Amino acid sequence: MSGSAKLFGSVYFLACSAVVSVAAVLPSGSGGPVAVFSSPWGDPALEVIARAEGRIVYAGGSSWVAVTDQSDPALIGRLYSSGAGFVASALVARACAGLAGTSLEKMNE
Repeated sequence: MSGSAKLFGSVYFLACSAVVSVAAVLPSGSGGPVAVFSSPWGDPALEVIARAEGRIVYAGGSSWVAVTDQSDPALIGRLYSSGAGFVASALVARACAGLAGTSLEKMNE
C-alpha cells in the first residue's frame, strides 16, 4: 500500500469519526433534557435559558453549563439565538449531571 493511500485512509477514518462524534452529542429534537453551554465571552447559561424561555432543570456550581428540558422543538434555535455556545444531547446532559452526582430523573418529578 502506498504512502498516499495510507494517508487518505487515515484522514478519511478521522473525518468519519469526527462526524459520528459530533452527531452523537447534538440534540435529537425528541424532547428530554439538553445541556446548554454558554459562550466564553457571553452570558451565563442560566441567563441564556431564561431568555430562550426554557425551564431550568439543573444548574451546577459553574456558570457556563446548565440543563434545560426540551419540551418545545423550537427551543434549541431559541437557545442559540439567546447566546448559547453549544447545546448538547440528553446523553451529555445526563453525563454532566452524573459527574455532579445529581440524577435528572429525580429533578423532573
